[in-house]
Amino acid sequence: MEAPNLLENGNIPQKRKLSCCQVAFYTLIFVLIIISALVSVVFCLIHHKQALGSCWAHGSLKKSSTPNSKDVMSWEWNLEHCNGFVQKDDDEYLVIEQSGNYFIYAQINRKQHMEVSFTLMMYKEPDVLLNKVVGPKEGDEKGTVNFGRPFFLQKGDKLYCQGNSNLNYILEGNQTYWGLYKI
Repeated sequence: MEAPNLLENGNIPQKRKLSCCQVAFYTLIFVLIIISALVSVVFCLIHHKQALGSCWAHGSLKKSSTPNSKDVMSWEWNLEHCNGFVQKDDDEYLVIEQSGNYFIYAQINRKQHMEVSFTLMMYKEPDVLLNKVVGPKEGDEKGTVNFGRPFFLQKGDKLYCQGNSNLNYILEGNQTYWGLYKI
């Protein structure tokens, strides 16, 4: 028996020439991939540049002018790129000028033992508690409590931060602070 003609060269690879249409098709695919990659890079660079210009407000606790004070905390404010988003009102408050999502963070540091647990509270006027964290009264020589979380805030919201303790127990400056940035 003889093998059929169909199988004579069945296992031998055949050399084919690419047609003009196939070359054009593969070139088009390659060019589209390159363009897509360039667009992605440009988009990332533009988006990253916008993130660098986001509104950021940061307040560090000012030294109390009255000893043994349990007054409202005053802050040394640094506002960057916040025109039209956030403004400070006195040294105690931040006022939201544009509704949207904001990430609020805060930290308070105790510099000595206290008789009660120290607490950090974030409020929106009129006395709406947004967040509260409690730290120990004893333990390490110094103690820290902090938080950070996103909030949706409305235009006109007035924010302030308070502690429950005498300011003589709290570290000032960069050790105790709060702020926000626009998401």
